[in-house]
Amino acid sequence: MAKTAFALNLPPEKAIKWLEDQGVSIQNRREMSPEDAAKVITVARISNLDMMQNIKTALVDSAKNGTPFAQFKKDILSHMQAAGWVHKDENGQPEIIDPDTGEVFGSPRRLENIYRTNMQAAFSASRYQSLMQNTHSRPYWQYSSVNDYRTRPAHAAMSGLVYRYDDPFWSTFYPPNGYRCRCTVTALADRDIQRRGLIVSESTAENLIDSESTSKSGQTYITKAYRAPDGTLVKTDKGFDYHVGKINYRPNLDEYDRKLAQQFAKADMTGAEFKTSLQRLQKEIKQAKKQQENGEQSAAGKSTGHSMKFAAGMLSDENQQLLQSSRASVWLSDDTLIKQIKNVAGQDADNFYQELPEVINMPDMIFKGKNNTFSLIRKTKAGHMLAIIRQMGKSKEIQVKSYQAISDSELVALQKKWQQLK
Repeated sequence: MAKTAFALNLPPEKAIKWLEDQGVSIQNRREMSPEDAAKVITVARISNLDMMQNIKTALVDSAKNGTPFAQFKKDILSHMQAAGWVHKDENGQPEIIDPDTGEVFGSPRRLENIYRTNMQAAFSASRYQSLMQNTHSRPYWQYSSVNDYRTRPAHAAMSGLVYRYDDPFWSTFYPPNGYRCRCTVTALADRDIQRRGLIVSESTAENLIDSESTSKSGQTYITKAYRAPDGTLVKTDKGFDYHVGKINYRPNLDEYDRKLAQQFAKADMTGAEFKTSLQRLQKEIKQAKKQQENGEQSAAGKSTGHSMKFAAGMLSDENQQLLQSSRASVWLSDDTLIKQIKNVAGQDADNFYQELPEVINMPDMIFKGKNNTFSLIRKTKAGHMLAIIRQMGKSKEIQVKSYQAISDSELVALQKKWQQLK
């Protein structure tokens, strides 16, 4: 990854904004996909919209005012009591019960999970952006757990580990890694590594592996596991094997110097995060196809992405005007990667996407198609490469819809079919 600071000038209110932008869900976090879990405040089993909104509002107010949990709990319980949600059980202990459905939500103690899990996720996402702001001077991150009697053994096993910020390790183990997780990440410079005699680890097939786990309901699922030096496998809690900050973070490249943003795109297309995501998707699709062939219930044909996207390149100023686009940045989603894996021959090669930023930035030819799509073609050592991009509706974001090598005959057919702009 290029050692470039993409300074975002993030204010402390970034965590508050993250909370304000979140949706709400009654689904259990353990049952949610990573992309959904990263974008909602989880309030499992509460189906009353007014009460969910009250909880979200209280979380946002707590973040703004620095309200401790005790006050948050008091405020929420007063709302619930006024709405007739709090009743005594047979032992005289308070229980939260939905008066519309009669469903028992649980004791007020469960409010602490809601508070701590969502607040930690908010500030974790905010801190990630701050850390990314300084990767040029502090490119190494150290996992830090509290290491007291409440620390999970799995989290204690990772305490002190140091990886570069772009190592695949952080895609799974950037905290929080479970309910009430208190772990953090500390950024370090080269001089810190040398002065403290720290070892910078690197993810390999031996220490960051795919591992099968079983949920409480008996269902099996595959997750990433860290193999500790003693051979034990360390995993996150179910539903926390994703990176809340990374899923929510991507710099607005249109706000930066174009050449600098193009370097970011080149780094994204060759970085460890992109390669790891591509390999993960390849494995998931291969497994889904195998299940389908065996007659098992399968997700083959459905998206298995995690709502991540990668910087694919920047349009030159000249070509941006040619396309009459309000944006220059072009993005590659993992949904497109899924389609690529299924339909495009030869794209498994590690260097297949290496030329994509140049195809976007300096195409030899540009053709205009239907529905705001454009075909960009550049001759490379591997032959003519075609990137089909499209400007999306209201967001105006430009996305790569397809990327592949084309033959001379296919190029001739394209010239006959579409309007050539360049």
